[in-house]
Amino acid sequence: MKKKYYIYFSILTLLLILFGFSIRFPLFEVDYSTVIYAQNDELIGAHIATDGQWRFPQGDSLPSKFTTSLLLFEDEYFYFHPGVNPVSISRALIQNIKQGEVVSGGSTITMQVIRLATQRNRTLWSKGIETIQALRLELTHSKEEILHLYATHAPFGGNVIGLEAAAWRYFQRPPQALSWAESAMLAVLPNAPGLIHTGKNRSLLLQKRNRLLKKLYNKGKIDSTTYQLALQEPIPEHPYALPQLAPHLLDYCRKQKEGKIYHLTVNYLLQQRINQTIDLHHRKLRSNEIHNAAAIVVEVKTGKVLAYCGNTTPIKNKNHQNQVDIIQAPRSTGSILKPFLYAASLQDGILLPQQLIADIPTYYENFAPKNYHRTYSGAVKADEALSRSLNVPAVRMLKDYDIGRFCSILQKTGLNTIKSAPDYYGLSLILGGAETKLFELSGAYASMARNLVNYTKNNSLYYSKEFHAPILFQDEKIDPGQLSDFYEVYGAGASYETFKALTSVVRPVEEAGWQMFSSSRKIAWKTGTSFGYRDAWAVGITPEYVVGVWVGNATGEGRPGIVGGMTAGPIMFDIFRHLPPTSWFQPPYDDMIKTTICKESGYKAGPYCKADTAYIPSQGSKGKLCPYHQLIHLDETKHFRVQSACYPISQMKHEKWFSLPPVMEWYYRRKHPLYKPIPPLHPSCADTEDRVMEFIYPQNTNKLYLPIGMDGKVQAVVLKVAHHHSNATIYWHMDHEFLGETSFVHQMTIQPTVGKHRITLIDEQGNILQKNIYCAGRSDE
Repeated sequence: MKKKYYIYFSILTLLLILFGFSIRFPLFEVDYSTVIYAQNDELIGAHIATDGQWRFPQGDSLPSKFTTSLLLFEDEYFYFHPGVNPVSISRALIQNIKQGEVVSGGSTITMQVIRLATQRNRTLWSKGIETIQALRLELTHSKEEILHLYATHAPFGGNVIGLEAAAWRYFQRPPQALSWAESAMLAVLPNAPGLIHTGKNRSLLLQKRNRLLKKLYNKGKIDSTTYQLALQEPIPEHPYALPQLAPHLLDYCRKQKEGKIYHLTVNYLLQQRINQTIDLHHRKLRSNEIHNAAAIVVEVKTGKVLAYCGNTTPIKNKNHQNQVDIIQAPRSTGSILKPFLYAASLQDGILLPQQLIADIPTYYENFAPKNYHRTYSGAVKADEALSRSLNVPAVRMLKDYDIGRFCSILQKTGLNTIKSAPDYYGLSLILGGAETKLFELSGAYASMARNLVNYTKNNSLYYSKEFHAPILFQDEKIDPGQLSDFYEVYGAGASYETFKALTSVVRPVEEAGWQMFSSSRKIAWKTGTSFGYRDAWAVGITPEYVVGVWVGNATGEGRPGIVGGMTAGPIMFDIFRHLPPTSWFQPPYDDMIKTTICKESGYKAGPYCKADTAYIPSQGSKGKLCPYHQLIHLDETKHFRVQSACYPISQMKHEKWFSLPPVMEWYYRRKHPLYKPIPPLHPSCADTEDRVMEFIYPQNTNKLYLPIGMDGKVQAVVLKVAHHHSNATIYWHMDHEFLGETSFVHQMTIQPTVGKHRITLIDEQGNILQKNIYCAGRSDE
């Protein structure tokens, strides 16, 4: 007897084990579409699953209209049975016997979930297994979870799987926004999606939907008005294409992880408008064989990306690498990094906003920077050099600041693409010798603006983690860190002066005279153009938004029209027109000091300067005194300078004089006719040393590389000199051999041999300038 019970117990135990393991989890091992939603859960893009099905991942909730319709149509007693409804099965069995064929299956929604997961043939044996597995599923899953599984994996015709995909494909709306008629149609569609759908047996589909609506009315789920209106709604003609407002952003999400739902920070309406703006300008640009453009909008306060247009849309099916996500692609920077160098220089106190910087021909051993228009100003104010994007002053600023320090600052700012050793970039770094991404660049400027805004907002305190990349995902949390007196990268004063200087950048023709209109926005903006006209940049900054734009060819092909101010700038300003009104930055007086500034040189005022007061960044207190003002002694006529050794002190006239070094002065005088050069020495003082000449080339090096012509022969080298007095005559010598004389324009062509040489210059007053040079040949390379 005990043996009999033992057998029964063993069999029961075995059956329970088999029952427990009758289902393998996860129940559905299928591929899902990658789906992206905007801020308010509007669909902006989706990518079909790898098996060719539009199958969205499971959503957070099911709409009540669809759930009510589904249960009333498929399984009215869903919440009351354990996964199997004996009444339904019995009724189905009787109907099938009477009809002599299978006309009803009697399956519950739980059983249908099992069938969808296992894809077995519809036989009595399969029905029995489904019954067991349905009971097992009910033990470990709630009713709501089972409904979610059904709604996610039910077929809705063609390659449309699941309620979410069906709602967008058939009605271009999320399930929560569907009407009763639309919900009823989707509830009946999975019943026989291969036989009855929007493209086949449409009248039968309409009849089934209306019968369900009638049942909803009879059960009191909808009132008579809703019922009558629902009957009037047509069924859709065909499935619609899904929105593709941000295809490059969709690809970016797929690279993170495919088959997920991503809730993004993108603003749906703004994304539409940015796309339209890019398309409009693209149609103009392509006439000049410029085929690609990208734009991004970042909210300064939060760092969230509000719009992301990664590239242009192909026109007439002609693809110009439009699939490349330019926002994430490294491109040559051009001049777009200059504001960061300006801010860093202000921050370290080695530069003041109005300080004069040399803008003269500049030569380094293997690098000779040129301004865009190939002209020089001699000396230019630092903020003006930034707003005019002058290359020579920028290179000289970088030389003074140090390349290594600047690379470190850029990485702290968020430009992580610039990660090679400083020597790899050299001084050309500031002119486009590096690459960055529009995504990183926009985030860096947004962080800089946010740092300034929050400094004023937080009673002159800085967040310790203010600089970070833009935020794309709604669930992404950024920790700003702790508040303290220490700035992370740039101080508020330096940032404010940088943005202030960038408001003076000359705007496109369409924006001319913007200062005269009260409705105009005050925008700090900077452009950039890479070597060979391959990349055009424009970034605009306000306290609320940063707009970044890139224009060019994804292939890297240069075109004459690919210039930041001409192509990217107009797009940027058009995008700002789609944004709400913006304000301007408040001066951060707690990070600024009021000090006396030399009116003419912009340095801290020295004893001989005409002084003015101005607010400068706090670190500017370490700045140098004006080096260009001096007290000079003149004779009674004030035509000559004199000294006590050669002229009576009692007859001297003493004056404060603004005098630039010879090369700076030579170019400065051309654009400043009121500039008065320092008077020459009195003839009686001619033996006194007077630095009136200076080499323009060679300047920062004594080593010259002799150019080789097409014929393989060594070519001539042109030496250039500046003299304080434009009408002076200079006599040129090389190695004690007379070369000739020059007046007004002082240039001399020489053809030296390889090796050391001495260049000697003597003017008519006897002033001497000498320079030793080494001429290098091929063997020195």
